[in-house]
Amino acid sequence: MTSCLRIFSALLLIAATLGCTEKQPNNVAIPKPTAYPRVNDPGSEYIAVDRLPVVLLANAAATVTRPRPQWLDITYPGLDVTLHVSLTPTTPAEINHVIANRSERMALNVADVSSTGETQLNSPDFSSVLITSPETRSTPLQFLAHDGDGLVISGAAFFSSVTPDASIDSLSPIVSYIERDIIHALSNLTHK
Repeated sequence: MTSCLRIFSALLLIAATLGCTEKQPNNVAIPKPTAYPRVNDPGSEYIAVDRLPVVLLANAAATVTRPRPQWLDITYPGLDVTLHVSLTPTTPAEINHVIANRSERMALNVADVSSTGETQLNSPDFSSVLITSPETRSTPLQFLAHDGDGLVISGAAFFSSVTPDASIDSLSPIVSYIERDIIHALSNLTHK
């Protein structure tokens, strides 16, 4: 009985070995399925942006440029995202008009999107709203802040190389990182 068991074990081992190998005709390579790239968290260290009438905190890993007066571009290297920020000084008489204009622009950006989120934030000097709309692949985050007296700050995160058919799941970690930074900036936004 022992020799039968050994023969059976040997045949089972040979069958298992043969079953694990697969011959491809002409050694044709089979591509791996598409995978989402790994996205590295830029971290949570913040610095104040220089030469502004307000204290605006930006991620230390980001690059801040001023393409025009009253404009900021906060670019996240490696994430392919730029946070475009504008500061609009106005008068108390015209601030509601400027807020309505910016709000209308934000609504137009998410007009066809079914899932949007709105977060109200307050700092000691500013009232803010953050609009999150992941289905709006190129601008999934927009915000508007005002002090009620004469300064309106608005912005949008812009994904420059995202295609209309890009998976929302692949963008989700990046959106979360930028959203965290925007919430931190708006929650700590104050006059100098």
